Amino acid sequence: MVTTVVRPETGATIKPGPMVTVPPELEIQEDQLEGFAAGSGLNAPFLAGQLSAFIAHERMGLNLLRTLHTRTDNPALRSRYADLESDTLEAVTAWERLIIALGGNPQYASPAGRVTEGLDSKIVEALLLSGSADQMTFEQACLQAFLTGANQCVANATLLAAFADEADDSPAKQEMTVSAEALLPPAQSHADWATKMLRKMAVTQAKHPVAQKIGQAAEKAMDKVRNAVTPG
Repeated sequence: MVTTVVRPETGATIKPGPMVTVPPELEIQEDQLEGFAAGSGLNAPFLAGQLSAFIAHERMGLNLLRTLHTRTDNPALRSRYADLESDTLEAVTAWERLIIALGGNPQYASPAGRVTEGLDSKIVEALLLSGSADQMTFEQACLQAFLTGANQCVANATLLAAFADEADDSPAKQEMTVSAEALLPPAQSHADWATKMLRKMAVTQAKHPVAQKIGQAAEKAMDKVRNAVTPG
């Protein structure tokens, strides 16, 4: 079963950092990563750290999509976010398979992975505070958040392809090449979709102010309903 949240109880291993101490049974030292992607001629500890960050981003993408699915008031977007969650789960699975094939642990939390998780978590947290914007503005912010994540997925798959290009001929090179070819098209399609939706949403409001007024009126009506059912 794919791991969506890495914890000590799920089998995590951790590389210490300047302000990170690790229980001895979970600690990974750099020399223990020397066998990663054997035969590739690449810097094994660095590569292991990078892939740890790439899979951490996909896992945080699941958290983002679940937040978007919960927070949106647009039925069409809600359905699409659910579909994208399935796609992202497949991407997590693909990264896990690659890391295992290269001789690593997909639950290895590298310093790069921890930084990625921290950055992505701030995006999710920002969407939990929607009281400062009307719903249509918030929907646009949700799309912007998803586009940011999707573009990073594209960058990660592109970097994986670059690593494969630079690797020596080996099974590791083949594994990275195949994985990059599988991961890049869906990531690019996600980024393209979010860009298209943002354009459609923004242009509609720019050309037709009535659309924004209707949206604001609908939001006020929903507020009245919420207030009516709120216990006194």
